[in-house]
Amino acid sequence: MPTRDGLKEQALVVERLSMARFRVELAGGRRLSATVSGRLRLNFTRIAPGHRVLVSVSPYDLNQGTIIQRLPESQPDTDNLQNR
Repeated sequence: MPTRDGLKEQALVVERLSMARFRVELAGGRRLSATVSGRLRLNFTRIAPGHRVLVSVSPYDLNQGTIIQRLPESQPDTDNLQNR
């Protein structure tokens, strides 16, 4: 039986969409639509294109995810997502 937690992956915010949704790009180059989690909304965490985030991807639908954390800027960028 699959887990409900989902897969947690680092991603780069590429585009801001309407209704608190964002287009994010995972390390493998796959893009998906992600919404902001309730905890980030309550704390008024600002997310903009170019920010690195941690995304929880549902195992049932790999095209949608939830942004659960904005990563600090000082964290090293290990892939070439910043040039896109």
